[in-house]
Amino acid sequence: MGEARILYAIAETCPFDALLIKDMKSAVNSLLRLNLDRFRLPQKVGTKYSALDVMKQALELLYEFSPSERNYREAMRTIQVYSEDDREMLHTLHACFKLVANAVYSAYSAQRHSESISPEVLFLQGVQFDPAQLEQAFRFVGVKPPNVRPSSVRKTVYLDEGFEPYKLLLEGKLSRGEIEHGREERWAKLIEATLFNTTGTALLRAGTDHVDAPAGIFARLARSIWQGEKGKLPAILRKNGIQIRVVHRTADVNEVFGKSRAPFHAPAAQ
Repeated sequence: MGEARILYAIAETCPFDALLIKDMKSAVNSLLRLNLDRFRLPQKVGTKYSALDVMKQALELLYEFSPSERNYREAMRTIQVYSEDDREMLHTLHACFKLVANAVYSAYSAQRHSESISPEVLFLQGVQFDPAQLEQAFRFVGVKPPNVRPSSVRKTVYLDEGFEPYKLLLEGKLSRGEIEHGREERWAKLIEATLFNTTGTALLRAGTDHVDAPAGIFARLARSIWQGEKGKLPAILRKNGIQIRVVHRTADVNEVFGKSRAPFHAPAAQ
């Protein structure tokens, strides 16, 4: 057998795909709805204050110089103060902050490492999305949109393009757990076909649960039990002479710097 083709990978806890854009839009809509209710600046009774501005302030506090536990606490304290002991408001602000903060952290961390690799071929989880939606989702919370594609990229492959279950997921007709059957097998075929016809450095950006296989046998067994259809991609590609080499893992900023580890569930758009 010949030498294995290396596919570099960035394992993301917050994959940068069309589903993330949808979740961010839902979060922004939730913040806009807060503006229509009773959101005020506590120090100035009767003065209307934007929930989006609170989010921007919290993000600025978190990312001042670089994220830290202290900055995270300050961001949470800001949200606590401006929620005025309103539990519903506090829950919405917390949920939206956790999503947006992690999206920003993951997107820019992955961008930086993608550019350092200078790939010519880029594989992305999800489907191609409207750049205007990406820009809107980030600029609404005061953040410059990240650059998904390094300038070195000549070919970009969206691994879920034409995959009907993913389309139904975006339409809200399927849950996230219902789209995984056959998904990684389809990814593998697209990756194999693309690499067979191209040369140069290739990079895959996808969720940690898809590309970052545990090292030990027992860890892999436990993962297969809990995740079912996910996590098989490295083994499938390895059988066909392609080795995934994870060069960076983007952690969840909330787990690294925050005490609460509750997952985010985007509020339903109305």
